[in-house]
Amino acid sequence: MEPHARRDPTNDARRFTRRAFVVVGAVAAAGGLWTCTQPPGMQPAPGKGARSPKPVPGGSSKPIDPAEAARTPPAETATGRPAPPTERPKPPAAEPSIRIKTGGLPRGNARVEINGPGLHLWIFEPGSGKPGTVAEGPVEFAWTATGWRVTEAKGTSRARAVAVPAHADLEISALRNEPQRLTVYGSEWPGRVRLVRQPGDAAEPVDIVHEVPMETYLPGVIAKELYNSWGAATHEAQAVAARSYAACEMARWAGRRHYDVLADERSQAWIGATAHRRSLDAVAATRGRVLLYDARVVPAYYSSCCGGARASARDAISSSILHDIPPLAVDRGDSRDCCSWSPTYRWQARFDAESFARTLPAWARNEGLASLFKVDGLRRVDIAARNAAGRPVRFKLRDAKGADYEVTAERLRWALNADPRDPSAMRPAKERVKSAFIEPLLVGREIVVTGRGHGNGVGLCQYGAEAMAKKGAASGSILARYYPGASVERAYA
Repeated sequence: MEPHARRDPTNDARRFTRRAFVVVGAVAAAGGLWTCTQPPGMQPAPGKGARSPKPVPGGSSKPIDPAEAARTPPAETATGRPAPPTERPKPPAAEPSIRIKTGGLPRGNARVEINGPGLHLWIFEPGSGKPGTVAEGPVEFAWTATGWRVTEAKGTSRARAVAVPAHADLEISALRNEPQRLTVYGSEWPGRVRLVRQPGDAAEPVDIVHEVPMETYLPGVIAKELYNSWGAATHEAQAVAARSYAACEMARWAGRRHYDVLADERSQAWIGATAHRRSLDAVAATRGRVLLYDARVVPAYYSSCCGGARASARDAISSSILHDIPPLAVDRGDSRDCCSWSPTYRWQARFDAESFARTLPAWARNEGLASLFKVDGLRRVDIAARNAAGRPVRFKLRDAKGADYEVTAERLRWALNADPRDPSAMRPAKERVKSAFIEPLLVGREIVVTGRGHGNGVGLCQYGAEAMAKKGAASGSILARYYPGASVERAYA
């Protein structure tokens, strides 16, 4: 779900009281418009093995899991870095801009061609106060051992070198009064592009970062996160959740790194510019609306399919105090299971037990998880604790010497997904455990994992939201169910 932007102006009390306030909980009565089946048990259907998932919303390779990489990379927590926030942000007073990392320039071929909507591009060094340079497109930016080599009118008879600061970050935009969109690697992206040097990165010495107004960014998220044919209410609920998540990520990373979110499932998937009408309409209809609890924005995590039992953020994402709020907690089971129609509602995976036992301590060392360093073989795996909805949150492992070890459900998911050939990497997507809602069982030389759902299971369940929408539920009712106790406020017009 990390999950994945920071520019969060605070609000004074007078502004806060003037804003239109919509209590989501009051809309819960709309639940009477729809009904769903009771959640079936964990046992797989007789004779059924793993199901092959259908294409996921927006056509991405798997359902989106914003907490898929919620763990903070070591480089972001190094000594001397600003400390992470200790409380959730207040709603932004005006539309913020969000910084999205879409990729990087690989060493050995660190070059990218950028074009704009008009004949020329504006190139400047951000923060320098200098006016920059106007260059004819397309412009090629190449990072070399001696710094930037920039060529304008690339591929034409007018091609020539452009003078830019050799060792500086560069920002590229369309000219004033032109549509703010650029073509990068043949795809159209809204906003500006920043090329940020990363001298310590052996693989990608330059990051590509787009800076885009929030309301321009969101349609490209919604179009990727959901099937385009899904209902308007689902799209609107997703828009509010995605905006809230982005606002919290902006606060989380402000001053700590040069981008706010990634453009893939480690944050929120983003396809850049989109013409999808339902996504555009959903963002417009909910403009500026965010989820609040105690007057602060809720980090609105979501996943493809919760499997019929939601997870709390403190169990599935992190134990941060930021997650210790009712909208992200689970205090009871849910009698209405709306996502059983998902192709990843129930599935099964198999792993070689001996290979996993060898991989586990190596993976733990890579993660710095000292409690699992000494696991020696594997004799059994048992559920040690469940949450109030019945979803496993902790497992007990017994090794070949009879020693017991405890591990959280999400950690076990990550461990199972580690590639035995390189525990610092992940298995191919089709071989991975899809969620932490699992019951592993040692059967001979195999670990048979029976599971439900896809993603972290926190907050909005996309398949569940669509089932509610099909029964007539409005977006407010959907949000009330998946973020209990939260409210929706229009933070800016």
